[in-house]
Amino acid sequence: MKTPSVLLLAGALVLAGGAALLARVLLAPAPAPAPVVQAQAAPEPPKPAVLALARDLEPGQFIDYSALTWQQADRELPASQYYIRDQDDMSLVVGATVRTPLRAGQLLTSSSVVRADEPGFLGAVLKPGMRALSLPTSAVAAGAGLVAAGDRVDVILSLDQEALSGAETSGTPPFPPPLAAQTLLRDVRVLALDRTARSDVTLRDAKREAATGKSRRQEVFFDTVTLEVTPRQAERLALTKEIGVMQLALRSSREATKGIPQSGTREVTRLAQAADLYPKPTAIVPPIMLYRGNKVEAVLPLQH
Repeated sequence: MKTPSVLLLAGALVLAGGAALLARVLLAPAPAPAPVVQAQAAPEPPKPAVLALARDLEPGQFIDYSALTWQQADRELPASQYYIRDQDDMSLVVGATVRTPLRAGQLLTSSSVVRADEPGFLGAVLKPGMRALSLPTSAVAAGAGLVAAGDRVDVILSLDQEALSGAETSGTPPFPPPLAAQTLLRDVRVLALDRTARSDVTLRDAKREAATGKSRRQEVFFDTVTLEVTPRQAERLALTKEIGVMQLALRSSREATKGIPQSGTREVTRLAQAADLYPKPTAIVPPIMLYRGNKVEAVLPLQH
């Protein structure tokens, strides 16, 4: 074969191979894009559980454990206003009451509850239509420390000797002083002694019991007692306390109660009825005047 023919054939083969290679490259599918690995966001920490009501509560109803539940919050809540699980305990609000009506599921805040030792507690536990009246008292008048907030008592007025120092007496000496006593109100609820109020729901003081071996509280005497009365009864007590001493007679916890104070009796017990320390007064018989001429003589009649 001639040399030009060989060169021509070789060139044709090279061109054909190049064309085939070019066609393969052009017709080959594009390589799949490399997968993009996206960094996964860190999961959000769970929202804390906060203290909520398990049932409806009205002011004056005391909180116990059955009224509380932990509820998952939908957002971050400040620990200065809410009670957070693992930070606060349910016992912080047990025995407290609510300032306004709250429904089941509502979250409790520090401003929605009031405890027995906080201002506003008496106003929250006071029944609608009733009044809280404070009266001066003493260790004897208040039952020597036996009367406590939450007890029910009768209110007895005993006339003060100082108030009756100028009162007139009748009969021959020795005559009984005009002392008397009357039950003004019955079945009255004690709200507080001095500034000490008490919740109907109380917790054990385990530390004190462990230290003393008993749960008995130390007796403390008070100067004032606050009673729950009607507006009319408050006026009556405010007036009568000026003429005597108010004594509190403790009622049995097993005695039936109507829940509101009742009027006392109109019967008055006087000293002559309560004790036989003084003789009964004798009637003073005027003398008989005898006129004999210019002389006048007084003669006492015979007494049988």
